[in-house]
Amino acid sequence: MFVRPNRKAVNEKIKQLNLVVKKELAINESASFISERRLNWFKENKGILKKYHNLPPEEKAYRIIFFDHMKINPRYSKMIRVNKNKIKIESSNFCPYLEACKELKLDVKMICKKIGEPSINKLCEMINRRLKFSRNYKKLRPFHTFCEEYIEIK
Repeated sequence: MFVRPNRKAVNEKIKQLNLVVKKELAINESASFISERRLNWFKENKGILKKYHNLPPEEKAYRIIFFDHMKINPRYSKMIRVNKNKIKIESSNFCPYLEACKELKLDVKMICKKIGEPSINKLCEMINRRLKFSRNYKKLRPFHTFCEEYIEIK
């Protein structure tokens, strides 16, 4: 069903989430691990800020996080400007957390809220401390055709 790199990513998330399910790792510890990994990536690639120097902070964060860090194909991610400080993102890309949650029969909303969202927020803060990432949990896969996410500058 998945190409090899995708299957590897799903297996990694299954292993991570199984530690949480078995209570060998608290969910906040799992979130901290993912945050640390994202922040280390950013420190190693800090020069990436120059690549998008001409964009508003929220668009810069979107491109860095979604395309450079998560390697999402742009055709599976649509950005819509909501107002001068906020963008909406409609994501329909492959998501290893979504697939791992489906296989383990876990609540994807809870996993995204407790593990994914904090780590993306930390990365946003590294890009610009005034940035905030959020999701609309009423529009989240597999319950909707895409995940609706937001990045805004406060």
